[in-house]
Amino acid sequence: MFLLLFAAALILSLLLTPLVKIFAHKAGFHDTPSPPLKNHHKPTPLLGGVAIFFSFILSLMIYGLIANDSDNKLFLLSLAIASCGWLILGGILDDKYHLVPRHQIIWPILAALTVIAAGIGQDNITNPLYYIGLSGDPLLHLNFWTIKFFGFELTLFTDLFTFCWLMLLIYAMKFLDGLNGLVSGITVIGSIILFFTSLALGQFLPAIVSLIIAGAYLGFLPYNFAGKIFLGESGSTLAGFLLGIIAIIGPAKISIAFLILGVPVLDALWVIYQRIIKDKSSPFLGDRRHLHFKLLTRGMSERKAVLMLWLISLSFGLLGLFFHGWMHGLLLVALVGLMAVLVRVTRRGQIANKDLS
Repeated sequence: MFLLLFAAALILSLLLTPLVKIFAHKAGFHDTPSPPLKNHHKPTPLLGGVAIFFSFILSLMIYGLIANDSDNKLFLLSLAIASCGWLILGGILDDKYHLVPRHQIIWPILAALTVIAAGIGQDNITNPLYYIGLSGDPLLHLNFWTIKFFGFELTLFTDLFTFCWLMLLIYAMKFLDGLNGLVSGITVIGSIILFFTSLALGQFLPAIVSLIIAGAYLGFLPYNFAGKIFLGESGSTLAGFLLGIIAIIGPAKISIAFLILGVPVLDALWVIYQRIIKDKSSPFLGDRRHLHFKLLTRGMSERKAVLMLWLISLSFGLLGLFFHGWMHGLLLVALVGLMAVLVRVTRRGQIANKDLS
């Protein structure tokens, strides 16, 4: 079943991406070059996320046809369509009409709230005090305060953590989407590592969904890496959203996901801090402060920058897969240290802000 669903998502994505590319050309969904932020040589089709979305959903439908648990598979399919659909709709509107940031953020919020309303959330997270002998409980429990709200049961801290986690990953991947193949490749790496993690933990459903995500983005990757079509708003936000959900469906994967996506997450937080604190400006301003742009400014080719960032995600993801417990804490410290070094080395690559809104 694993191989069948991976192959289904891969083949569907390989077949649907050229069709979406043709439609995007004809319908005027193009990303127009606008140096210094967008240095591609000609208008390039967007809407890559649409091809990935349909590959993902159709593969889930195939899983529904061959799996036995009808209640769970129907719930999974409905949730995927409802939550991911907000991001696809918002992404299509943004690719066409270039929405301002306050309108862009509506769709990720709706996607995250849909997941929370479905009862999915992270009840426990790792307690760092346990590993230094200051606590007897290895977990911090978030599900201790429940509120009834218009017929819904709101578990305040669980739902707040889930919302912030999903929004953080959505925007980290959105900000990362600046070089051909970067987000697609990291999504493939992340979903495959989360597949093995879920399998090791005996979490069958997250393992299945992880492989489907990997297949859908891998089928899109050759077109994207060659610069023939871009992910668009929907494809980049969908990547962070799906990886974020896999990390919280079943316990013990938050730290693995953070190790895989640590560079884009830390880069996003650092750039947002600079925009708000240093520049007193909107955190959604577009500029070349992001690490992947600064690597180019320092003389690295786009292909080498992409490969380097893929390698960092793969290395920390694999280390997280093979080491556990307090070693994850050391890996997180090492990741922060690496990011600090990269920021220091590429500092002179920073240029002035340019508003993308």
